[in-house]
Amino acid sequence: MVLLFGMMLALLSVGTGLSTARAGAASPSTHAARSASLPNGDQGTTIDPLRYNCGNAAPSCGQVGESYGYYNGTNVDLLYSENYYCDTAVASHAVTGCEVGAPPSGPNPTAPSPDGTSLGNTAHGDKLYIPVPLFAGAPPTQCVASATCIDHPPTIDLSRIAAALPGNPSPSSLDDVPIPAHDHVVGTRNGGLPEWWNVQVVATADPATFATLTSASAIDAAVNSSKAVSVPTNAYLFFQVLAGTVPAAQAADLTATAPPGPAVPAAPGAPPTGQVEPGTTFDNLRNDCGATAPLCQNIGISHDWIQGQDVNALYTEPFYCGTTAGPVHSATGCEAGAAPTSVPPGVSDTTPPSPSVTNGQIDPLYIPVPLYASPPVAYAQCPSVVTCIDHPATIDLSLLAPTLGVADASSLDDVPLPSHDHLLTTRNGDQPEWWNVIVIPVTSAQGLATVEHAKDYAAVRALETTAGSGIGVPGAPEVPTNAYLWFQTLPGAGPATPGPVSSSCTSTLASGTVVGGAAVDDGTGYYEVDAAGTVATFGAATCYGSLTGVPLNKPIVGMAVDRATGGYWLVGADGGVFAFNAPWLGSTGDLRLNAPIVGITATLDGSGYWLVASDGGVFAYNAPFFGSAGGIRLNKPVVAMGLDRMTGGYWLVASDGGVFAYGAPFEGSAGATPLNKPVVGIAPVSDGSGYRLIASDGGVFSYNAPFYGSAGAIALNQPVVGGFDNNSYDGYWLEAADGGIFTYSPPSEGMPFFGSAS
Repeated sequence: MVLLFGMMLALLSVGTGLSTARAGAASPSTHAARSASLPNGDQGTTIDPLRYNCGNAAPSCGQVGESYGYYNGTNVDLLYSENYYCDTAVASHAVTGCEVGAPPSGPNPTAPSPDGTSLGNTAHGDKLYIPVPLFAGAPPTQCVASATCIDHPPTIDLSRIAAALPGNPSPSSLDDVPIPAHDHVVGTRNGGLPEWWNVQVVATADPATFATLTSASAIDAAVNSSKAVSVPTNAYLFFQVLAGTVPAAQAADLTATAPPGPAVPAAPGAPPTGQVEPGTTFDNLRNDCGATAPLCQNIGISHDWIQGQDVNALYTEPFYCGTTAGPVHSATGCEAGAAPTSVPPGVSDTTPPSPSVTNGQIDPLYIPVPLYASPPVAYAQCPSVVTCIDHPATIDLSLLAPTLGVADASSLDDVPLPSHDHLLTTRNGDQPEWWNVIVIPVTSAQGLATVEHAKDYAAVRALETTAGSGIGVPGAPEVPTNAYLWFQTLPGAGPATPGPVSSSCTSTLASGTVVGGAAVDDGTGYYEVDAAGTVATFGAATCYGSLTGVPLNKPIVGMAVDRATGGYWLVGADGGVFAFNAPWLGSTGDLRLNAPIVGITATLDGSGYWLVASDGGVFAYNAPFFGSAGGIRLNKPVVAMGLDRMTGGYWLVASDGGVFAYGAPFEGSAGATPLNKPVVGIAPVSDGSGYRLIASDGGVFSYNAPFYGSAGAIALNQPVVGGFDNNSYDGYWLEAADGGIFTYSPPSEGMPFFGSAS
């Protein structure tokens, strides 16, 4: 520890190895500000500080911005929305009040941050680990030195650890030193909700160890083996982990030198009167908009589509509705059916856009709108009434009365904004701008299903004038509006819009019939399935359908969740695959198999899946094939397959505990161990560091994975049939044939039990 903190002092003093920028990062001298005059408020540059706006303005960047972090070994996007806070009850000499070596004064410090959010009115029980490299030639980090990440303190007090440092430095020399370069690691997504995260410094002088510090479990292992030290602080950061993951190539190009942007105001004052920040103001789709949509502090996220992909859009300004050639009757001033005659303030290209005319600084936002009432619309990205951020609450549809078959046009003067989806044709470089709204009428459920499947404007436009497509109406394939929305697309892909919800699932299954299950990818719920294909849902697991009552050629043997859509696949012993809100990519249902199928495993990005047979044969569908045990003489049959989330490869496990690794590291097996009962499943750790084998008596065998308990000593009503990992808690569930669920996690985490089908 003395050596580590001695190196910290030296590096903080001279900056050696800690100010290295990511490859490809722009330098301050090459930064070019946007030339267009932008709306007042955010200035169009406060939302992506990794590209624009932190630099020497941190930490007063308007309290909205992003950085990258790690969650279970994968890259994620962190959205910050408040200035940092350091517990004022802990003494500190730093001008920021931030201290290393001392934890917060208590479990619930309630002093408010300078921006009005109190630690007492939002959850704040989770840690943000910040790995700090303490060696020369350190690799680039997610936050370079001198507080180039949004809402971080620029300096911190290290005087409490002076006695542990070589050279007898005076404590006063460490009173107020620059914050070191670092990465971010979270051990939970907190359900996607923002909260205060207490900072825990993790320092290492070993380059090999630093490279592993991308998950909470890896940090625990490094600290427990004395390869790293963990030091408390009194600092808190306020952010949420955005849904989805960030591609590795994108995360490697942080452009995080954060060249100084245009001047920004000091941190804002308290929220408006009556506006409470309970830690839920930034995911408006679940929490916060309702009828007061334009008053939600103009910050929120919606889900969009572009060229077949899902993407998040971050809104940061209220909507704007321009002038039209005729009067507008809605209270919001927004009109459908008339092209605008003006553009929003600050747009230098004054040519108003329309379905047939573009504007050099305004891009189109196409919104497919269902015009039919029966059958009811199962879902849309923005359900009515106004559950999407910064959309107008009402709109004037009177010009569309003939199209809608309404005799009294005045009845449409000021109607609630209808439900709709979002289609984009460009990401605008992930930069914020004004987008003009253009309506695409959808007249049938078939038409809406086509839109939702294609997720692509070009494909939708091709059907606008096709009779019977359910997209477009005669004479009005696209409808102009005078409405503009201000947003930017967020880097990477977004979570898929939830599919049509079904009521065909249950919460109970007949004892002895349960054959498998799967966890929701963020650990907020799980599914169980029986041999007949009946699906039971628990926690946040959503029912998208089941096979109840459907005649099957062979019984169902397994289940996998599609991480891209949130849906799932069921697979039968003959390899027949049944998709629910997930793409059907193929099956072995019409093949003659040497041995029955025993399981299905999805790829990490949800783009495909593998089927595995009891002879070790692997069948890949839109998934990479790394090999199989199909040509090996096995001592015992293969019973399950598991995904390595680090490499994208997979493991097969046999009933004797033998493990076969393909594109994944071999961490050990129980193949030579006398077992009380056969192995029935494998539960890989979320960060790819290892796996757990599960026996039918509930015994758990851990290989490079923490052991938190088992049901091996419990008298079970029915044998265990498998298990699955919890990606938010580093824990795991075991599942029995009667539907019983057994929960195991670190004692300090309190992993939830969501129920069982027993």
